[in-house]
Amino acid sequence: MTELKPAVKARIDKVFAQQKDYALELRKSDYRQRLAVLKRFEKAFRAAHDKIHKSAAADFGKPGAEVDLAEIMPVLTELKYVRKHLKEWMKPEPVKVTISMLGTKSKIVKEPKGVTLVVSPWNYPFNLTFGPMMWAIAAGNTVIIKPSEMTPKMSKVIGQIVKEAFRPEEVSMFEGAADVASYLTNLPFDHIFFTGSPAVGKHVMAAAAKNLTSVTLELGGKSPVIVDKSRSGGGAAVDLGKDRVGQRAESKSRIGVLRRLGALQRGDIGVGVKPGQG
Repeated sequence: MTELKPAVKARIDKVFAQQKDYALELRKSDYRQRLAVLKRFEKAFRAAHDKIHKSAAADFGKPGAEVDLAEIMPVLTELKYVRKHLKEWMKPEPVKVTISMLGTKSKIVKEPKGVTLVVSPWNYPFNLTFGPMMWAIAAGNTVIIKPSEMTPKMSKVIGQIVKEAFRPEEVSMFEGAADVASYLTNLPFDHIFFTGSPAVGKHVMAAAAKNLTSVTLELGGKSPVIVDKSRSGGGAAVDLGKDRVGQRAESKSRIGVLRRLGALQRGDIGVGVKPGQG
């Protein structure tokens, strides 16, 4: 891994410090203030509709229908859900007291964590970047985003949306490779959202542990396929070909074909995708 340039470190440190200060102010924010921030985001996100489609086609060759279904609709649906429920979520929740505390009242009060980090993957960049970001904002937090370097066109659009919708102390984004991700995950964030492989997830969790930072890890799965004699004649290959191999966590990572005596002939499937990625 290459050493991160001092200038990049300085920019990250400056934004991190700004967000640390601003996070204290956000502790006093009400649901109206948080929804106003999300409204700014929604306006910028909707305005970038064509850019989202073009960048997804450039990085992935994704058809427009899939971009709408997997990248745009989930974000807008979650926004609608947050708008509907945030006021209720923020209300203190009364709870019964124990016998030893009779005569008192108890309640659960939801408080922001502070400064959060979203490290998003290459497979669904918009959905898996803006989803955690929206929930973090709704909970009264600031956000720093590190998108995948494997989808540069989509990351560029993500950056444009972030710059248009937010002030740096609210949400900022830093592009780069593993050196940027490593530096960010070693900072004392209050929470880290990571989506990616189990191998990288272990490094993220180890770095977070040094700062007692809580983490949310969404890790790629392992989905074996066993083909038996009922799927002879190439039918199984056609079925497997319909899947975007390796792009989703539930995508097929390896295949076993039954021989006559019942043993398995094993092999990995996918072009340029190792088992466990996705």
